[in-house]
Amino acid sequence: LASLSELQVGHFPSLQELNAAKNCIDRLHIPSFLFKLHVLDLRANRIAKINKKDLYNLRGANTSNLSLILSHNSINSIDPGAFRFVTLQLLHLKGCFSHEDIMKASLNAISGLRIQKLLIGQYRNSSAKVHFKENLLEGLCGLEVEELTIMGLYITFTNTFFGCMENITSLRFIHTNLYQFSHESIASNMQKFELKYSAIVKTPFYIISELKNLKELRITNNERLTNIDYSLETLDKLEFLDLSKNNIMMRSCCDESIPGKSLKHLNFSYNSYIGLRSFFLNMPHLLSLDLSHSKVDSVGQFPIFMTLYNLTYLDLSYTSCNFVIHCSFCGLFNLVELRVPHTTFAPDILASVFQNLSSLRLLDMESCGLKNLPNEMFGHLKRLQVLNLSKNKLMELPASVLLSLFALQHLNIHSNNIQGLSNDTIQVLSKSLEKVDLSDNPYDCSCTQEQFLMWVREMSIKNPNFSNHLECKTPEHLQGSLLRDVNLKCSWTLIYIAMLLSVVIVFLLLLVYHFYLKNSFLYLCFCHRGYKKSATEKTYDAFVIHSSLDEEWVREELLPELEGGDPSFQLCVHYRNFEAGKLILENIFYNGICCSRNALVLLSPNFIESKWCSFEFRLALFWRFLEDECGIILILLEPIREDQLKHMYVLKKYLSSKTYLKWDKNHKEREVFWKRLRKALTQSRKVDVPL
Repeated sequence: LASLSELQVGHFPSLQELNAAKNCIDRLHIPSFLFKLHVLDLRANRIAKINKKDLYNLRGANTSNLSLILSHNSINSIDPGAFRFVTLQLLHLKGCFSHEDIMKASLNAISGLRIQKLLIGQYRNSSAKVHFKENLLEGLCGLEVEELTIMGLYITFTNTFFGCMENITSLRFIHTNLYQFSHESIASNMQKFELKYSAIVKTPFYIISELKNLKELRITNNERLTNIDYSLETLDKLEFLDLSKNNIMMRSCCDESIPGKSLKHLNFSYNSYIGLRSFFLNMPHLLSLDLSHSKVDSVGQFPIFMTLYNLTYLDLSYTSCNFVIHCSFCGLFNLVELRVPHTTFAPDILASVFQNLSSLRLLDMESCGLKNLPNEMFGHLKRLQVLNLSKNKLMELPASVLLSLFALQHLNIHSNNIQGLSNDTIQVLSKSLEKVDLSDNPYDCSCTQEQFLMWVREMSIKNPNFSNHLECKTPEHLQGSLLRDVNLKCSWTLIYIAMLLSVVIVFLLLLVYHFYLKNSFLYLCFCHRGYKKSATEKTYDAFVIHSSLDEEWVREELLPELEGGDPSFQLCVHYRNFEAGKLILENIFYNGICCSRNALVLLSPNFIESKWCSFEFRLALFWRFLEDECGIILILLEPIREDQLKHMYVLKKYLSSKTYLKWDKNHKEREVFWKRLRKALTQSRKVDVPL
């Protein structure tokens, strides 16, 4: 294509964009039938000179919406005044000038142009290097331009740089080698300033602080920028501050050095370290806060977001925060989007940490190390629409966790340890969800998951892409198979019969144990000791099981009353009747329990704390189970609280089913106590007697 006039597009009245790049066009003559275009792309053609007469028809024409892209044309000259009285939306002149002198002359030649956005500079891979020189941009004084973007220039100083920028509202430096700004006064109405991919090591706040009307400040992708050592407090109109993708190490963020009166958006993502030492007290209007991929402290340890009532977006992704307090997100009543991938949560706060986020629409918890989800975890998130729980360690997804999520539309649980879903969970997922990602989980394709597999097949019919990555992990012969292709023939009758047979076998084994193993055990224990089942072998009326801390009561009350009374009872107590030199276990069992008709158990808080007392009591129960010859008499010396019994389930159950004696200091009550105890000791030794 040699000329735009060759195009027959006049019969396309609604045409808005025309791409005529990489052709043979050598003149910038734009026919009137192209005036309604929004974008005319003429990059990489053969336009070397722009003549005044070629643009004559543009003068006074309504082309305020036209973006003219002339990049990659080797322009050597422009007739002075060629663009006078021409109005454009955008003029793109990147890679058009091989030398700074040609650029300076061309900018002077386009004087009189009215334009919204002007882009000048070089491509990074260009062999022609354009260096900034004094008064290089003086031609801007003759233009009516609002937004200026400078790309790929070699800038070593900025003297005279801002001389013709009084009316510019937006200035962008991208891919320059700029490492510092010259100190100079700036009279400017600039509202936007961007410095991207430069060589600066310190933020040029002495220049920025001159921009009193600044509303948007972006200083990003500067690898050598490591600190912020100036205050921005003079920028009281600043609404947007982006300091992302630098190497900033900031000890104390968000205090007086950051203007917060009007600030609405704050981005510190992809930096080295951001220390949060304040509670954002001076940022009442903040709407979004991005700290992702930066090391931060204090988050999750203190309620630092308490005053951010208007915050709607919070990104803490890859910050390695460890949330340990229930009030980690307190104050964020209007938060809509929360992203916390690659952070961790203490298990005891999961049930309540999100309870005040009632406005939340999106929650991203990818790779948070979650192993289980409390039922109350999402109970207050009635408006949640998107939930990402991927790459965690979940083994199940209970339906009770999802029941309160009435507005949920997208759920992502891929790459967990889930083997299948229950019928209740399937019903919840089938109701209103538009998208569910269950991929890359180790699914079990056995008959226990038959309902889940049927549901997957049904969903695959509706949406073929639903089950592309749903594969069986077990059983081995189905490993790697897609869930939608598995067709099991499960006979539940056979399964029920197998389960019934298992129960019968267990019951028979218990009978074998009771009638055979019991006697075998007794034989092994006593056949070599001349053991005989005879009442005459019972040396003592009772073996006293008690704590050594209750020994005083045994000496002063129990022994005198029972051994010195009428009738007299012979008691076995460890400090008197155990044989020296024998194992403790042997003394307890053979010399104590086996040789006594009863076991007298003295209950008290001291008894509960003693491991030996618990062991002796269990041994007495065991002997009673085997031989049914050892009566067990419980005496409550001191009251025992319910919580003290929670770890002694056997004793607690025994107390609830047996009558016990209670020691009382009252004289009359004592008489009744001793009378009942004597009666119990004289009763038949083969049963526990109600006292």
